[in-house]
Amino acid sequence: MSYVSKVANSMLSHSDRASILGPEIYTVIAEWEKKEIPLPVVMDSIDELCAAQHKTSCQLYSVDNVQAVVTKNFRNWLEHQH
Repeated sequence: MSYVSKVANSMLSHSDRASILGPEIYTVIAEWEKKEIPLPVVMDSIDELCAAQHKTSCQLYSVDNVQAVVTKNFRNWLEHQH
């Protein structure tokens, strides 16, 4: 399974069954892969967004929200890698 598929499936697993991801989300996910943002950082970011909403079905698919959390977590990850 590809990076993009794993992230998309994770996002969909946190949403209701009728949810679909727009092309802008797939574009952002592909950019994260290109930037070599580790998959665990992205997956943890998705979990963090959903936990913050305290819902079983989370609406984390605002591109800006997801991008902000992934960027923050990637910066933290980079800082602690050295």
